[in-house]
Amino acid sequence: LQLVPVLLAELRRRVFGLCIGFAAVALLALLVGLMVPKKYVSGTTILAGEANIITPLMEGRAVPTGVADRARIAREVIFSRKVMGEVLEAGGWSEELQDPIARERAAEQIKQRTRVSSPGPNLIEISYTDKEPERAFRVAQRFAELFMEESLAAKERESREAYEFIDSQVREYHAKLTDAEDRLKEFRAGNQDAGPGSDTDVRTRIAGLRTSIEQARTELSELRMRESSLQGQLSGEAEVS
Repeated sequence: LQLVPVLLAELRRRVFGLCIGFAAVALLALLVGLMVPKKYVSGTTILAGEANIITPLMEGRAVPTGVADRARIAREVIFSRKVMGEVLEAGGWSEELQDPIARERAAEQIKQRTRVSSPGPNLIEISYTDKEPERAFRVAQRFAELFMEESLAAKERESREAYEFIDSQVREYHAKLTDAEDRLKEFRAGNQDAGPGSDTDVRTRIAGLRTSIEQARTELSELRMRESSLQGQLSGEAEVS
C-alpha cells in the first residue's frame, strides 16, 4: 500500500511516454494485421440419417453400411480423385491448371485447407479456408453436394445388391420347389400303390417330399414379398434419401 502513491506519481510523470508507447504498439498491431493475408472460412453441416430402407428386409441376410466413423468416411469420399476433380472445376482451378502435376499439387493444397469433423453423432461438418471469400463458399458448397451425391449413390448400390440377392434367392427356391414337385409326380407315377394303406417307408418318403414342398413354398412366398417391398421402395429411394 505504501508503494501506491509512488506508482501514481511515476505514472503522472511518464504519462506522455506511456501514451506514445501504447499508440506505437497499437499501430504496429494494425500494420501487421493489414500485411497478413486475409483468410475466409466457409463451412457446411450435414445431417446423416440413421435409417436404412433395406434394414428390415435384409435382417439376418445382409449388413447395411456402417456409420461408426463418419468423419473418416466423409474424408475418404470428398478427397477421392473424382470429387477433387469436380472441386477444382468449381473453384476455377481447372482452367488455370492444365498440367496434371500442377493439378495434383493444387488438390493437395485444397485438402490441407479443408477440415472434416463430426461434431455430433449424426452430424458431419465440412469447412474450407481460402483467401477469396466467394471461392471459399463455392468449394465448401460443392464438397457438401458431392458428398451427398456419392452417399446416395452408395446407398442405391447397396439396395440394388440387396434386391439382386433376394431375386436370386427367389429363383433358387422356385427351382427347388419345381424339382420337388416333379420328383413327387415321378414317384407317384412309378408307384401306383403310394396311397393310404401302403408301406410305411413309402408314406414316409411322400410325407418328406410334401414337407419339402411346403417349406419351399413358404420361403418362396416370403422372398417374393420382400422382393416386392424392396422394389417398391427402390422406385422412390431418391425422395426418401
